[in-house]
Amino acid sequence: MPQRLAPSLYTSAEHLEREMERMFQPGWHCIGALSDLPNEGDYFTRTLFEKPLICWKTGGEVHTFLNVCTHRFSLLRDKPCGHMGEHLKCQYHGWEYDCHGDTQKIPDAQSFKPMAKGELGLRKFRTETAGQLIFVTLNDTVGGLREFLGDYLYDMCERWFTPDHDLVCPLDIVHECNWKVVIENVLEGYHIGEVHPNSLGVYPDEKCCSHEFHEFWDLYIDDYSTVPMNARPDRIMSKLIGYEPDYKWKHLLRYPNVVFGQMAMFTWVQMVLPVSPSECHAMWRIFCYPGKRGRLKSRILSKALRFWGRRFMSKVIGEDEAVYPAVHDGIAAPMRPRGGLISTREERIFPFQDYVLKMTGEDAFLTKERDIEEERQQPMTVATDGD
Repeated sequence: MPQRLAPSLYTSAEHLEREMERMFQPGWHCIGALSDLPNEGDYFTRTLFEKPLICWKTGGEVHTFLNVCTHRFSLLRDKPCGHMGEHLKCQYHGWEYDCHGDTQKIPDAQSFKPMAKGELGLRKFRTETAGQLIFVTLNDTVGGLREFLGDYLYDMCERWFTPDHDLVCPLDIVHECNWKVVIENVLEGYHIGEVHPNSLGVYPDEKCCSHEFHEFWDLYIDDYSTVPMNARPDRIMSKLIGYEPDYKWKHLLRYPNVVFGQMAMFTWVQMVLPVSPSECHAMWRIFCYPGKRGRLKSRILSKALRFWGRRFMSKVIGEDEAVYPAVHDGIAAPMRPRGGLISTREERIFPFQDYVLKMTGEDAFLTKERDIEEERQQPMTVATDGD
């Protein structure tokens, strides 16, 4: 199958603006997990499309605000995470806000009179959860999170990310490449033999793999139930904790950028967000089911699972991260080979690229023709002896 996206769509600032306007701004975005806020009053900060956010747990609920004080526009908090108490308090002049974003305490308040009640409240953003996952939208008019994910993915999150699942590996990584490079990489296993020989090994037999393609998401399943137990450490661990998985590696993408995965007792979410045409941010939250609570075996094995999960997943992610800049640099090169092919082992890339074209209104043929013409106009440099 031919490559659908022209190289310029990975490097163009104009195209990224269309992606932001038509794909990202209207959506819901996973910014963390309830495990990131274990205690009442805890908070964490994020930057979402250049907007600083603060996510705060109070009254048993999670609230997200613009992380900018309405007094003199300081960041309320500039640390990645911390504890706040019953009110959000600005680190600069001590203004305090409640869960609605309304001011509750203003030092020397009489010096600001007259000021109407609620006049300088914080900008609040809609926040919902699916299982442990925290999602926020910057768009006031879009539907709810269940509508965005669809019933299948929403209910899956409720099963995969329960309070019984421990957060074993939170990762936040900046990649030096276009965001689509990361998404396309996780959609195919063709690179496994070259990039992951000592972690994932070889790509699976096609007879063990199946795909489902839907309008806004896709599903890949690798059935490894016939693989010998001693070749799969996760199978041994599953047996030890008394967990009976279906021995299927499941991997889903909610277009354009929310990735979910399950392998035995491990589940994860990966959120990829563009920063610029050549840079993106990936947030990973990797969970593990350690077995029934309260058992001595579960407590002991939980530590082993955490260690193995962090080590294994960090290794795989690091191997991918190492190759991303080279992939992006090749795409961005002023002169490239013509063509671009997608194999059957990479077939999930094709509907993803179609989705990007559809949502941004790009014409694949015209864009490729424009790229070819630009290449023709590139000046040729000829090396000569003695220079």
